[in-house]
Amino acid sequence: MELKGKKVLVVGLGASGLAAGLLALGQGAQVRATDLMPQPPAAQELGAAGARLSLGGHNRADFDWAELVVLSPGVDHRLPEVEAARRCGAEVIGELELGWRFLRCPAVMVTGTNGKSTVTTLVGRMLAQAGFKTLVGGNLGTPASELALQSRGADWAVLEVSSFQTDTMDRLRPRVAVILNINPDHLDRYPDFAAYAASKFRLLVRQAQDDVAVLCADDPEVWRRRDQAPAVVWAYGARGPHRPGGWLENGGLVLEPGPGRGLRLSTAASHLPGGFNRLNLLAASLAAVACGARPEAIQQVIDSFPGLAHRLQFVGEQGGVAFFDDSKGTNVGAVAAALGAMERQVVLLLGGRDKEGDFGGLGPLLSQRARWVVCFGEAGPSIHRQIAAFVASEVVPDLASAVARARAGARPGEAVLLSPGCASFDAYRGYAQRGDHFRELVKEASLG
Repeated sequence: MELKGKKVLVVGLGASGLAAGLLALGQGAQVRATDLMPQPPAAQELGAAGARLSLGGHNRADFDWAELVVLSPGVDHRLPEVEAARRCGAEVIGELELGWRFLRCPAVMVTGTNGKSTVTTLVGRMLAQAGFKTLVGGNLGTPASELALQSRGADWAVLEVSSFQTDTMDRLRPRVAVILNINPDHLDRYPDFAAYAASKFRLLVRQAQDDVAVLCADDPEVWRRRDQAPAVVWAYGARGPHRPGGWLENGGLVLEPGPGRGLRLSTAASHLPGGFNRLNLLAASLAAVACGARPEAIQQVIDSFPGLAHRLQFVGEQGGVAFFDDSKGTNVGAVAAALGAMERQVVLLLGGRDKEGDFGGLGPLLSQRARWVVCFGEAGPSIHRQIAAFVASEVVPDLASAVARARAGARPGEAVLLSPGCASFDAYRGYAQRGDHFRELVKEASLG
C-alpha cells in the first residue's frame, strides 16, 4: 500500500488512532486527525509528530479533504461524515486493516463474543514457546499499526479482533482465523443479533482454500454459518470426533488436524477453571498447530499459563468466602460461562452500563448456581426486574455498595463473583479499572 503524499484522516485518537497516525506519517502521508473529545489521549503526541488536529468535534472539511479515512475501533463506520467521505471517493478502513496491510508476516486472528483475549494470548505464548518470533495485539493491547512497525523478521502476528474491527475490513486475510462463539452483544450498536453475527464472520471472507478456519462446533450460530468459510474448517467441541479438528476427552485435549496427525494434550496442570476454558485451550492449541508449533511447546504453555487479569481471576478468600474478578464479562454470555465454571454456590454482582442484554435468559442458570444477586450501576434496576422471578436479588447504587452487601450476606463456602454482564462506562474508564476497584474493595475489607 502506497501512502506517500496521500491525504489520510484518522478518526478517534486513542491508542489505535495514535498508532495509525504514526504509521501513516512514517510512510510519508499527509495526516489529519479528529476526535469528539477536546483533549483525547493521543492528541499531543500525534500533533507533535506532524498531524493536523481537529478536536472537540468533527470538521466536515477534513472528511471532504481525505483520500483515505482510518477509523479507530470505537468509531461507528456509519457516521454521516464517514458516509459523505465514502461518497466522495475516499477509501474507508479500520486501524486493524491499515496495520495488517503493513505487516511483514502472516497473521492469526481470533474473534468471538467471549474468550478471545485468553485464546489470543495463549496462541501467542504457544508460538513463542515453539521458537517463533511472535507479535501479539490487535484489540488486545498493542494496535496492529504499531505491530506493523515491529514486524520485520517476525514469523507470526496474533491479533484479537472485535466485531467493530471486522466492520471496517476490506482486504484483510488471516492465514489462521478462529471464531470461538457468537452470543448477543453490542446490540446497542447493531440492529439485531443476525447483523452482529454477520460482522463476526466477515473475518473469514478473504481467506483462501489453503488457509485454516478454527470454528466451534458447539456454538449454534458459529456452526450454522460454517459453510461461509472459504478456508479449510477445523472444528472443535466438547465431544468428538471432529476431523479435521479436536475435542475434549477424559479431561484432556484430542487434536486431529489431518490423517495420521493425531495428538493428545493434558489439561491436568492447567490453572484455568471451567469447561469453557478447556475449549479455549483446545481452540488455541489447534491454531498453534496450524502455525507449525510443536506439541511439547503447546503443552508447556497449557501447564504454565496463569490466566488473564479480570477474567474469572481468583482475588482472595475471607471467612471462607472466595472472591472472583470477572470484570471482563461484559455480556450475558460471559456471565453464563463464568457461572458454569464456578464450583461453589455464588453471590453474583451484575451491573454497569446496559448493552441491551437479555438477563432474563440467565434465569434457569441463576436458579441453579446463584443464591443471591446484587444489581448495581445504571443497569441495576433493569437487571433486577428481569431476574427477580428466578433468584433473590436487590439493587444498590454502585460497585462499592454491591461488594459491601455481598460480603455481609455471603456464607462460608460460597463465592462472590463480579461478572457484571454490562459495560463499565457508567462509572469507570473500562473493565480493567472496574476490576481493579473490585480487588481494592476486597483487599480493604480483609485489612479492616
